[in-house]
Amino acid sequence: MKTINKIQGILALSLFAFLASAQSDKVSIKFAPLALVDEVSMPTIQGGIEVKLSNRISWYNEVGFKYRKCVNETSDTPFVDSRGYKLKTEVRYHLKGIKVGIYKEPATGYYVGANAFYINDYHNTMVNYSEQTAKSVIKQDAFGVHKQVFGINLLIGYQNAIYKNFLIDIYAGVGVRMRVVNTVNKEFNKDTDSLCQTIDFNVLGIRDYVDAAGGTSVVPSITGGVRLCYRF
Repeated sequence: MKTINKIQGILALSLFAFLASAQSDKVSIKFAPLALVDEVSMPTIQGGIEVKLSNRISWYNEVGFKYRKCVNETSDTPFVDSRGYKLKTEVRYHLKGIKVGIYKEPATGYYVGANAFYINDYHNTMVNYSEQTAKSVIKQDAFGVHKQVFGINLLIGYQNAIYKNFLIDIYAGVGVRMRVVNTVNKEFNKDTDSLCQTIDFNVLGIRDYVDAAGGTSVVPSITGGVRLCYRF
């Protein structure tokens, strides 16, 4: 908790410095509504601030804090406190501006960019599995998980005014992420046991497998979302 408090303090000071030093027409604050229902990663209250560095280049920083448990946090035994946060920093290059009224705004229209992100998530979960020596016997294993994710993405997005100073920001991207998963009180052994899962594609089932397997893995990253913005 001390580490989280320090990070919150640093982020608050950084945002204050941005607002204090930037001119009013160069700053946008943003809110990510879809992060509230993100069950793939974790549900967070998430937002950030974008600062125009030039007519074409802007710098965006975002933070999110976990505010509730995910739907698959079904363990009755709390081995760890359910908590977490997300950090993201992003550089954008805005393409030719589109007309808004009789003006052209360089910070609207299409953009390309790159970001780096970090996710720190503590949660509890429970999986069903069978041992190799007794496949007909289904066991349950409840355990705690500490998951860290480091990644980078290349992005394309579209930002446009919807009413006066209010904008909408839609984006998608691909990249790579490294997952580091440590568990507490886990009995499941991925080398000798079989996880009980549905044969159909299931996002929460994949999350359960990642938690149960543990360890470090590098996988492709796919991202996308919508942000609501207010430009000062």
